[in-house]
Formats: sequence, structure tokens, C-alpha cells
Amino acid sequence: MTSIVHPFSPRQKMLAADYEIYRYRDSYLSEVELHHHDFYEVYFFTSGSVHYMVESRQYQLKPGDILLISPLELHQPMIQAEKDAYERVVLWISRGCLSALSSPGCDLSACFDVGNPSRTNLLRLDAVSLRRLRDMADALIDEKNSRYFGWELNCKALLTRILVELNRRMQDSPDSFEIPDESSGIISGVLRYINENFNNDISLD
Repeated sequence: MTSIVHPFSPRQKMLAADYEIYRYRDSYLSEVELHHHDFYEVYFFTSGSVHYMVESRQYQLKPGDILLISPLELHQPMIQAEKDAYERVVLWISRGCLSALSSPGCDLSACFDVGNPSRTNLLRLDAVSLRRLRDMADALIDEKNSRYFGWELNCKALLTRILVELNRRMQDSPDSFEIPDESSGIISGVLRYINENFNNDISLD
């Protein structure tokens, strides 16, 4: 398992044109604001106590959970104080990179498709599938930081394998693991209004 840990940054914009991957471990982290960005995010949750909101959907995360977040989806982690460190791996992928890695018969963005009515943001996998994905993510971090001969090709191969595996597991996963919320109808309406009018001045009223 990789030992590389990156210092946390609240930055929500990509610096690279294709992808970025980071491992974070924090004993204390202040509130993260509700936000969205123009790229795909894969969030591997390792430890801590986190309640995560994506649009109107809410998830109480368990170690090993994976979140798939599409461009422009509003999301926010709500971190609860606990003795265990808050640890996660965050993978950001640009639209162009995901498109370039896909093929005519294999659209790697399918697992992020917000138009799919049965789609969920959260994958809760069996131990074997989870270990396979975590090993690939760890290898991607190591390769990207090593800069050894051929590292760019290895990174591209690992990134493709991660995305293929996520799509396969998403097709196999029938469960959503969402937390029922009586206020979700109101939240959905508010978020829908914001998304439809984000170019205009929106008042609190």
C-alpha cells in the first residue's frame, strides 16, 4: 500500500489537463462548503466518520465506500468529529481525458450518467473488487509520483483499468444506499432551480 500522503488543499479546480489523484489524511478538517466542478470525481473513502450529500441524495459512508460524482453535481462532505483520522483518495478526471480514454463501443462516462434513473453515486463493493480497485489507485499514485521510465504510459493504463472496473461494478450494483430524507423533495426543487438559473442573480427568497 502506498505511503504517499498529500497535504490537503481546498482547491476545487484542476491544475492538470487530464487527471489528478491525491491521498489525504487529516485528524481535523474544517467544514467543506457545498460546491461543484467541471470534471469527474472518484472518491475512495478509507476511514473517519463522514455523511456525504450529492445533490438531494445523502449517504452515510462506510470505510471502503466509493463515490462517483459527475460534473456540475453539487456535493458536500459533512465530517463528524471522531478519533479515527479522515482518510480518502480523490481522483479527478477531466471531460476531455475521459472521452479520449473511451472508445466507440465503450463509453467510460456511463458510470457517471446522471440521466440514468437507477443511477446511484455510491458503490459499496465486495472485498475482492474493492481490493482490486484500491490496489490500482495506490499503484497510480505511486507511478505518478515516481516518474520512472514509462510512468506516463503506466498511469494511462491504470487509469483506464480503474474506469473500466468502476463501470463494471456499477452495472452489477443494484443498491443505492441512500438515506431516506423527508425534505429531499424541497432540496431537489431548490437544487433544480439553482441549476436552471445559475447564470442569473439568485436571491435568498
